[in-house]
Amino acid sequence: MKTIIAFILGALIAAGITFILLQSNNELPISNPQQANMQQSTNTESLINAIRTQNPQFQNAPVRVFRELNEYGFPGFYEITIGGQGMVVNSTGEYAVVGDLFKLDGVDNLSASYRNALLAESAASEVANISSELTIEFPANANVPELGTLYIFTDPTCPYCQRLHNERDTYAAAGVSIHYIPYPRSGLNGERDYQQLVQIMCAENQAQAMSDFKDGNAEGRHTITGDDTPCRELVRQGFEMGQRIGISGTPFIIKSSGGVIPGYSPAQAIINQMRGNQ
Repeated sequence: MKTIIAFILGALIAAGITFILLQSNNELPISNPQQANMQQSTNTESLINAIRTQNPQFQNAPVRVFRELNEYGFPGFYEITIGGQGMVVNSTGEYAVVGDLFKLDGVDNLSASYRNALLAESAASEVANISSELTIEFPANANVPELGTLYIFTDPTCPYCQRLHNERDTYAAAGVSIHYIPYPRSGLNGERDYQQLVQIMCAENQAQAMSDFKDGNAEGRHTITGDDTPCRELVRQGFEMGQRIGISGTPFIIKSSGGVIPGYSPAQAIINQMRGNQ
């Protein structure tokens, strides 16, 4: 993520776009996520076209327009992300303020709250009927009450995905099942993360292969000998599902009890959240 942000900020400077960088980890849940309109209006499409036209370096970058900021006293300004980086742009796409929108009374991050509500709504819809072939399960222990399920977009080369995987026994002991969904951060161009996920999806024991790659014990153990086309198709499906949801990195956690966690959070903190929702 730091690399993506650095690239975008560098591109903004090169393009002469004015920006201010704001940071915060605070989030405030919004009361009516159903009000989020996912349909791109004519204004939205025009804004995306304007951004791409005036800034060629963003021609192939994923641009997402969330909302106009009229209700916050910024008419003609839009909250967007480019490559996952949040910013506010004017209607012509010439100027940007990089960062999130805050309510200073309490320093509440309104942007993060809004984005997470949209992500949660989209994620719940996607995993509602997910195929078991697309997930790799690490089940909860059979002798404890079931607490819930986590659907996690994962990349075996991602350090925080590896850290999360090291806590799988903690989740299992608490009654939490993990269902991994393949998501190569580099995309579908055959980089190391993509190739490892293809090997994992082709493995006779996918769970063992996932553990081997994340634990650094996979060398020479999961060579593909047959047709890997079905495995590549599963990785493609996982990646495209993540893109539809709008995730920008891994791990990306979807709780069966509701809500999403973009990024890593300690196992016990997530378990406590799930217990609080019961």
